[in-house]
Amino acid sequence: MKKALTILCLVLMAGLTGCSVTPSGSQDGIAAVFDGTPLLFDSSVAYMGNVVGQTISSEWQNGVTRVVFVLDSPFDEMMKSNRVVVAKNGRLHLKTLGGYGEPLPSGASILGFVKPSAYQWFRFKNLINNATMSAQHRARRLQAQFGMGG
Repeated sequence: MKKALTILCLVLMAGLTGCSVTPSGSQDGIAAVFDGTPLLFDSSVAYMGNVVGQTISSEWQNGVTRVVFVLDSPFDEMMKSNRVVVAKNGRLHLKTLGGYGEPLPSGASILGFVKPSAYQWFRFKNLINNATMSAQHRARRLQAQFGMGG
């Protein structure tokens, strides 16, 4: 009986302390640059309906919004050059432009869209061009406009 009570106590303590996934190694996070201001009221970052990270900061400068987020450790390997984020329902959603993306270099920014229709329009305009390459070029342009160089 004493053994069962001890185990129950340990399980209860583990449940009360919470089992959260730790953010990925870099506390610097991943920067997403938006042409405009996304409406975000939820700090979570989603991918295919699952929460995979959290936003940690947001700043606006020269018409560009820079949102920094971190991915939880099981998902940090999914951050590649072919990813973009879309502000939808008050939170960031990771999207894939297609193809195989290279690992994101340190200090690089990804492109963000203030609403899903802007993302769809970008995809439509870039059907002929390589959408991943276009997203990288636009992200670098917005990063330079923000004042971060690149």
